[in-house]
Amino acid sequence: MKASTAGESVYSLAQVTPPATPTNIGPLGKPSGFTCELGTTGALNLTWKNTNPRGATGAVYQIWRRIGGVGEFTYLGGVGSKKFTDTTVPVSSTQVQYQIQAVRSTSMGEFALFIVNFGSDTGATTTVVEGTPAKIAA
Repeated sequence: MKASTAGESVYSLAQVTPPATPTNIGPLGKPSGFTCELGTTGALNLTWKNTNPRGATGAVYQIWRRIGGVGEFTYLGGVGSKKFTDTTVPVSSTQVQYQIQAVRSTSMGEFALFIVNFGSDTGATTTVVEGTPAKIAA
């Protein structure tokens, strides 16, 4: 029998304060402030910022990627922190696009699109552009 339907309150019988009534936490945030660093092995170390509502613990960030801005996004995985290392970027890539979304239980934040352009000079520079997300195929 549930404590709330037990007739006389189980909490008062146990002399315990009843738990607070759950409230709606609100929507999860949209990732922003994306940065990437090209590692010596060719891996991209990605970081971003995201502000979720108070009490929204346990958010996971789902990450999708596509190479060169064409084709469908491929799901890379989910992480519980605001960083991810992509070790599978093809060597000849000139552009990589990432879509990142915060997810918690049944709540999903907005997708954020981040575009990484690789320089062709000997400095191997990268530039990051935040853009409008594409629709992810189901």
